[in-house]
Amino acid sequence: MEKETEKDKVENLKLRFEDLKTERNKFLPNWKDVQKYVSPSVYNWDDPKDKAPKKTSRYTTRPTQFAKTLRSGLVGYSISPNIVWFKLSLENKTDLDKIYGAKDWLEEVERILYTEFSRSNLYKQVSMMISSAIYFGHGVMLIDEIIGENKLRFTALKPQEVYLDVDEYDVPDTVFRRYTMKLRNAVNFFGKDKLSDQQRERLKNNEGLNDDITIIHAVYKREDYDSESKGSNNMPYASVYIDESEDKILKEGGYHEFPYAVFIWDQIIGTPYGESPSIEALDDIKNLNRIDEQKLKMCQQAGSPAYNVHDSNRGQENVVPGGYNYFVHPEEKTSVIDSGTNFPISLEIYRDIEDRVKDCFCVDFFMALQQKQGKMTATEVMELQGEKASVLSDLVVSEDSTIEKVIQRSFNINWRQGKIPQPPVDLATSGAELKINFMGPLAQAQKKYHESAGIQQSLNIIGAVAKIAGQTALDVVDFDKTLTRGLEGAGFPQDAIREQKDIEALRAQRAQMQQQQQQQAAAMETQKQMLGNYGKLNEPVKPGSAIDELNKQMAGGLDYELLER
Repeated sequence: MEKETEKDKVENLKLRFEDLKTERNKFLPNWKDVQKYVSPSVYNWDDPKDKAPKKTSRYTTRPTQFAKTLRSGLVGYSISPNIVWFKLSLENKTDLDKIYGAKDWLEEVERILYTEFSRSNLYKQVSMMISSAIYFGHGVMLIDEIIGENKLRFTALKPQEVYLDVDEYDVPDTVFRRYTMKLRNAVNFFGKDKLSDQQRERLKNNEGLNDDITIIHAVYKREDYDSESKGSNNMPYASVYIDESEDKILKEGGYHEFPYAVFIWDQIIGTPYGESPSIEALDDIKNLNRIDEQKLKMCQQAGSPAYNVHDSNRGQENVVPGGYNYFVHPEEKTSVIDSGTNFPISLEIYRDIEDRVKDCFCVDFFMALQQKQGKMTATEVMELQGEKASVLSDLVVSEDSTIEKVIQRSFNINWRQGKIPQPPVDLATSGAELKINFMGPLAQAQKKYHESAGIQQSLNIIGAVAKIAGQTALDVVDFDKTLTRGLEGAGFPQDAIREQKDIEALRAQRAQMQQQQQQQAAAMETQKQMLGNYGKLNEPVKPGSAIDELNKQMAGGLDYELLER
C-alpha cells in the first residue's frame, strides 16, 4: 500500500474535520440558547481566536444556580478529594478470595492512584468536564502525562473547541480539537523548525511572540499500524497536530489507548452528542425568564408610573417625591395613569414552572439533607437518599463509565512509568480482570438502598425462620460471604477484610486453643475429684461395702464361680 504523503494526510483530515463540523452545527442552536439562558458566560462557537467571554443579558439566574448545585453535587458525591470514591477488586469474587496477596496488591494500587490524582489537577478539571455535560450534553477531558515529571495531567476541553465522532457501537473514538496557541508556546511545544518561514520571520526581534495560530488536533483510531513497533506513529490511536492556515503537520504521534474521557449525559443514538438537563428544561427556563422580565417591568411601572398632566401645566409638573402641583380647575389635576392590569401569573404557577426546572437539575436530591421537613432519623435520611438515588441510575451509569476510563487510562500510564508494582504471581497468571467499584456517597446511596437493604431484610427472615425450624435452617446461608458482601457494600476498607487463608488459619488456631482448654478443664476436674477423695484413705472400711467384699475374697482366695457369673 502506497504511503500517504503529508499533503494528502492534511487534506484528508481537514475534509473529515469539515464533516464533523457539519454534524456538530445541527446542535448549535440549542447550545447557543443554553449559553444565553443558563451558562454563566457566552463564547464564540465559530472563531477560536475570540476567547473573551461575554456576559449574558437575562432576567433570572436561578437556572444557573440550579446547574451549579447539580455540578457540585455530582463532584462532591462521586469524585471528591475528601472521600474514598473508588476501590479496586476482581470481576470474579472467588479469585479475590483464593489468590493470596491479591487484596494487598489491589490496596497498594489504590494508594498509588490516589496519590497521583492528588498530585495532579484531576479534581478541578473533572468539575469543568461535568459542567460542560450539564450545559451542552457532553464533556471531554484529555488524560495525559507530563513527560520528564512522571506526572498525570488532565485537560477539560472547552465545548466550543470539540468535534466528536463515534464507532459502530456509538462509543466515542474520535476527537478533533480546533483551538489557538500563542506563537511563543508553539515554539516550545512543537519546535521552531516545525513553523513556517513566515512564522519564523515574525519571531525575529520578538515581534510575533503573541500571535495566535489556529491548530487542529486530531485523535482517531488507526486502521493500519504495526503492533510490534514501539514508535508512536504505530500506536492504536493517532495524534496529529495541523496548522490550519499553513496546511502543515506540526507534530504526529500516537496513544496506546484512547486518551479522552467523554461524558455524554443522555446520548442521542447515532450521534456523538447528547441531551442535557439544560436542554431538557430550556422551554421552562425561557418561560421563567419571560415571567421575571414582566415582573421587573411591572415593578418599574409601579415605582415610576406614567402621569396625566394638563396642557396648562406643561413643563411645570412636579412628580418627584414630596412635590406639589397647583391647579385651579379639577381637570388640571395631575394624576397617575392607571394601566388597569394585574400580573397574570400567580405565585403557584411560577413555583410550578420553577419546580419543573429544579427537577431537571436534580436539585432536591442533592439538597435533601438541607430541605428535609422536621426531624428525621439517620435511617430515614438514608432511605430518602436511596430512593432518590435509584431514580438517577441512568445518570450514575453514564458518569461511572466516564470516570472508569479516567482510572483505567491513569492506571496504564502509571504502569508504563513503573509506578505500579508487579501483581502476585498467582494473580498475574490467573487471567483475572480488574473491577472498579465506586464508593462515593451517590454510589453508596444506591448500594445501601438495593444491596445492603436486601441483606438486612434477608437476615430478618433468616432469624425468624431459625426460631421456628431451629439452627439447622442456618446451614442454607454462607455467613462468611454474607458478611463480606455487606461490609463491601457499606464501604468497609478492603485491606481490613482478612484473606480466606488467614481466616482458615485463625479458625484452626482458635479450635486448637478451645480443644486445649477443654483438655485442661477435664484434667482439673479429675484432679479435683482425686483431691476430694484423698481424705477418705484412712477411714475404716464399711461392712458390706464393695471394698469390704473385695477384702474378704482376697483373704479367702478368689471366687471363680462368682467371676464366671
